[in-house]
Amino acid sequence: MLKKDWDKPFFMAVGLSKPHLPWYVPQEFFDLYQLDTVKIPHYRLDDLDDILTPQGKRKFDPTDDFLWCSQNEHLFKAAVRAYMASVSYADACIGIILDALNKSEYAKNTIVIIWGDHGWHLGEKLRFRKTTLWTESTKLPLIIKTPEMRQKAVCNRTVNLIDLYPTLIDLCGLPKRDVLDGRSFAPLLRNPEEKWPYPSITIKEEGSYSINDEDWRYTYYADGTEELYNLKNDPMEWTNLINDMDKESAEAKKELLKWKPESFTKGLPVNKILKKFDAKNNLIERGDFKNIRIKNILE
Repeated sequence: MLKKDWDKPFFMAVGLSKPHLPWYVPQEFFDLYQLDTVKIPHYRLDDLDDILTPQGKRKFDPTDDFLWCSQNEHLFKAAVRAYMASVSYADACIGIILDALNKSEYAKNTIVIIWGDHGWHLGEKLRFRKTTLWTESTKLPLIIKTPEMRQKAVCNRTVNLIDLYPTLIDLCGLPKRDVLDGRSFAPLLRNPEEKWPYPSITIKEEGSYSINDEDWRYTYYADGTEELYNLKNDPMEWTNLINDMDKESAEAKKELLKWKPESFTKGLPVNKILKKFDAKNNLIERGDFKNIRIKNILE
């Protein structure tokens, strides 16, 4: 596509499946990481003890993935290594695309945006995978290059993927659209240190959401469970402050709640097959976690 002659502006979207599961990539990317040098991410076995429902019960337990991997350091490191290999494979694929762009006639007038669709747990919060409202799952890589940029810069402001479309509209000088919920962060590309008063809002399901800025994260679940973390002092979100708030944390919660969602979309589609088997607790048979047997959901 980049070798073609384009007589007007084009938009190109390229999706890479990695580092999504399964972590099958060429051996050369595994060879980048020796197993004995791999470091297991930091975690605390009491990490979930301070996240309590309104009834005083612990809301979350360690996941099967974590219980399985944590019983054996070699297995845990192998999982981390496989993820790192998959990330490096994705990096190499991006490199091929960017090399092609650099060799094309469009290298100096093309905006490039690289982003992930979500984060990933590798043992943090006593779990693997995604679909949580903690930072490990909601924070993702975002790299942007515009034609006028001449040097690398890091911006620590908090933005959201919903802001990408308005930003592209702004950068391309296209007519603005009033129906969009996101906002352009093009000013941050020109000045990464510019003040940015907007937090990021992540919805997990109806009634459950998380709001975070650079310093704080507040999370509310549909059952009334709450979490509050000081991200500057506690980036791993080990200490839930919701039941022991001082003046500073109480003020932080109050400010974040100003952005609380007013309504939630109802009737979202669900996977009926998975829901059926989840309800019967028949999707995964739990043994001693040394042998987790996955049943065929279609049997």
